Amino acid sequence: MRMRRTLLLTAAAVMLAGCGDRRLVLKVDVLSFMDPASRQADFGPIPTFPGGLWTGEIPLIDDQHVSMLQGLNDAADIQSVTLSFGALVIDFDGSGQDTVRIYMSDEQTAPRTTAPVLALGMTLSPGQTDTLRAVLGDDPRVASLFASKQMRVSVTTAVRGPLLGNSLSGRFKLTGIDGVVIAKSKGY
Repeated sequence: MRMRRTLLLTAAAVMLAGCGDRRLVLKVDVLSFMDPASRQADFGPIPTFPGGLWTGEIPLIDDQHVSMLQGLNDAADIQSVTLSFGALVIDFDGSGQDTVRIYMSDEQTAPRTTAPVLALGMTLSPGQTDTLRAVLGDDPRVASLFASKQMRVSVTTAVRGPLLGNSLSGRFKLTGIDGVVIAKSKGY
């Protein structure tokens, strides 16, 4: 593992030295660092309820520690980070609403004690599969996390059941959390 990091840092340094503007672009598949079993969850049946029955925030990925490229901050300054998020919500039956939140924090802070970096709302319809996609660019909080050696991630869902009709049931499945990091060689 140590040899792999050394080779990666050496390759990054060579690429930075050989680039005209000395920039390095890295794609970090954050989701691949997380337990595959935590990437999806079934919900329901959530019964009909006047005003809609709210399940509360349910963690899908609960406080996962993610090791980043160790030493990248020593070789380069993070210029920007663009975060992309993708998920599928499959509504088996009933209608309702959902709010998906992504929390990211530094190594010393529990993610859900901070404000979410992304919050996505959606309406669920019986028998439909919805694709969620969102992009977050140039958030200084996120950029500082990608410059560190570790970060922590939580993803929650908050399903609200139907006012009328059948009980709501379905499945939530994360399909991606990707960061595109643009860094510049230190000293230039």
